[in-house]
Amino acid sequence: MANFINFFAYDELIMPEVFASLGLEARAKFNVTLSAYKMVFHKIPKDPENYKEGEGCPTIIPTDSNIGMMEGVLYEIDETLLPKVDEHYGHPNEYQRKKMRFTKHDFTFVNGFVYIAQIEHTDSRLLPSQAQLDRYRPARKVMTRLYFSRMVTQATVEEPHKRRP
Repeated sequence: MANFINFFAYDELIMPEVFASLGLEARAKFNVTLSAYKMVFHKIPKDPENYKEGEGCPTIIPTDSNIGMMEGVLYEIDETLLPKVDEHYGHPNEYQRKKMRFTKHDFTFVNGFVYIAQIEHTDSRLLPSQAQLDRYRPARKVMTRLYFSRMVTQATVEEPHKRRP
């Protein structure tokens, strides 16, 4: 009998087609929030030649003063798929896997794994590119309008003076 675990996606894996392109499949998925964290693009790319100068990859960090929340998708996956997810994130070298508590939309709590960039692989000066943010446009179906709007209108390497969330 299979054992299932929960995996929290906040990056491009929130989109089912990207998730499936990695050979992953979920028994269930649902939108959740993570309190006192926010998504940023502070992760130094593993392959910088494929990124613009000053462009970073997604990770999450605690919010200032522990208020606020972020959105994502919690996938219920067979635990045998965990090595594929670890490989995608470069765990344990690039990202650490951490168990956290998430809030479902019915205000119940559920535990799951999330990947957070190792601090030595981050730089708080990095920003997303506009092309990177544009790849999130299909995710508007799985996010609240406010969260989606803030995500896709943040400062970019092309326009660093835009409003930052």
